[in-house]
Amino acid sequence: MAVSLKQFSTKSQVKSISLPCRSHPATLRIEQELNAAKTAASVAASNPSAETICSGLSQLAELHKCMEDLLNLSATRVLISGEQNRKWVEELIEESVNFLDVIGAVKDMVAQIKEHVRDLQCVVRRRKGELSGEKSVISYNCFRKKMKKDVKLLVGSLKQVDNMITGWVVVDSNNHQLGAVMKAVIGVSETTVSFFESLLFFLSMPISKTSRWSVVVSKLIHKGIVACEDQQEWAISNEFESVDDALQTLCKNGSSTESEKMQIAKCRLEKLETVAECMEARLECLFRRLIGTRASMLNIISE
Repeated sequence: MAVSLKQFSTKSQVKSISLPCRSHPATLRIEQELNAAKTAASVAASNPSAETICSGLSQLAELHKCMEDLLNLSATRVLISGEQNRKWVEELIEESVNFLDVIGAVKDMVAQIKEHVRDLQCVVRRRKGELSGEKSVISYNCFRKKMKKDVKLLVGSLKQVDNMITGWVVVDSNNHQLGAVMKAVIGVSETTVSFFESLLFFLSMPISKTSRWSVVVSKLIHKGIVACEDQQEWAISNEFESVDDALQTLCKNGSSTESEKMQIAKCRLEKLETVAECMEARLECLFRRLIGTRASMLNIISE
């Protein structure tokens, strides 16, 4: 069951972040990293490929490292540890749980993908005829269907986080430092949600259908991410759907196109394995950064 693209609410239009206070290097650094992460999120939204997703994961990990550093500053802790900010910090902690759940689920998916790919590689190497009855192929197809359903649940979880972020308001006071910190943290949260949407879409892409992709293109144009003159019937392809397509071809055609189709399937499986390994490493790094950010917020609220 393909994931409905209408569920993905991309909010990754590139905007320059200008924080009102630059008195500390950590504030300037998070401003720079936030702008870079927003750009990476926009690129991943308009071109969800292995390269843009892996690059975005690295950028997002660096962004959360910067936010952890900012939250660990004694001045920051004093600013946001007041009782008036307690509810906001508690919601940040709740948000961090949702982010960790999403990353944890995606990590599990990628690990399972690697296992399935290795099983499929063994089958393709030794098989000479039709693959439709192979247990590894059936298992992989069932996994892909389940993965797309799981992605829909994760998108729902992100929607809850998005609604929470929408309700946050930067304090309107003379304390520019507090306003700067809140604006930075909110920007990090928005960018994380936006990129996670692109990540989930990448994992759940259906076999190329221009009618489905045109929905995404229209949303990106509406958000100002791509120019109107770029609107056209785009065909999409990534490593996941290319393997899906290769397996479908082998199962339908059987031995009629063995040699060429088998070679194509081998190459695509090798590429998907490489992508999965890259994603696995980047996801683990981001997971650790998110844990660090959460720990920093827990320390603030416990003071």
